[in-house]
Order: sequence, then structure tokens, then C-alpha cells
Amino acid sequence: MFLRLFPLQTVLFPGMRMPLHIFEDRYRTMIRECIEEDAPFGVLLIREGAEVGGGAVPFNVGTTARITQCEYLEDGRMNIFTIGANRFRIDKISTDRDYLTGDVDYIEQSTPTDAAHALMPRAQELFGEYLRTYLAMSDQWLRSVSLPDDPAEAADYIAARTDTLAEIKQKWLEELSPESRLAHELEVIAESLPDMRARLAARLHQKTAGFAVLN
Repeated sequence: MFLRLFPLQTVLFPGMRMPLHIFEDRYRTMIRECIEEDAPFGVLLIREGAEVGGGAVPFNVGTTARITQCEYLEDGRMNIFTIGANRFRIDKISTDRDYLTGDVDYIEQSTPTDAAHALMPRAQELFGEYLRTYLAMSDQWLRSVSLPDDPAEAADYIAARTDTLAEIKQKWLEELSPESRLAHELEVIAESLPDMRARLAARLHQKTAGFAVLN
């Protein structure tokens, strides 16, 4: 399948919402074509190079992005809102246009096993604490977190909202076993939580001390 490609310094997962500011001429053209054809484009993490200018070398596995809204600015730039749809793998990449294109195949995750379903209560508990703590560190408060019931969808939901290295997220994108992906995500979250709890406690103590001084 033909797909226009957009290398970025981020990993897009199915179901993940991603806003983009489009300012380079080549990507203005690409996005206009996608809108005219009601076609998705492919988001790929950059392996080498930079987002701006030419020469970015992407990973071979990415996610299609469907444009849900476009805001046109006076100088030709655009703000677009997208949502991730399908994983894909590049069969052949082309540089014939100003932007990259490729022949790609969609790839599907494996069917969740009983073991993947068995991880869901732990995922709900651990990720719920992770997200609440993460938001609380910037004075945002969340009472509860609800994961999708399907382990594959839950794994993508967690991956999209976990603050970790892009290279780790790329491995999660390429891992097609929901059980393996969930297990690794929970390892990363469990390792992060002690430091996050300590940072949050220090922040709350500092705020409380400051409040006491003011009063």
C-alpha cells in the first residue's frame, strides 16, 4: 500500500491523539494532499537525522495517522489534529518526492493470551498510580484511571502515556505480543515509581512549607 511518510522525534501508537504544527513547505503539500484524498499518512520515529530539513532516516515500523481536524493559518502554516490508527512496516521507501513515501504493509498484533488478560489487574493498579503521580507532580489531579478491557488496546494506551525514552517506545510499537508488551511496560513503570513518589512528596512538602511561612 502506498503511504506518505512523516519522520518525527516521537512514536505514535494506535488510538493516540497527536497535534502537529506544519510549517515546512514539503509537509504543507503532503498534508494538503492527504486532506484532499481523505488519506492517512505514516508517522515514523527518526533513527538518524533531524525533523527539520532533509536526510532523516526513520525506523521501518510506524503507525498511520488519520487527520481529524485542520486549522489553516494566514501564512500557509497549519495546525492539525490526528489520531493513530494502524501499525505498518515499510517494504520499500522512496525519495522521488519532496517528502518520503513508501510501500507498506499493515501489521497486526497477536491475539491476547490468558496470560495477557491475567496481567490486566496489575496493569490497572500500577499504571493508575503512575498516571496519578505523574499528573500530581504538575498540580493536576486525577481521581481514577480506566484502561481499555482488551490487553492489546490497554498496552497501547499505557505506551502512549508513559514518559520514557523514544527508543523504548519504538520497541513497544514493534512488539506484537500484548503479553510481552504489557509485561515490559509494567517493569518500566515499577522502576520509575519510587523516584516519582519521592519527587512528589518533596514537592508537596515544599508547597506546604511555603504556605506555612505565608500564613
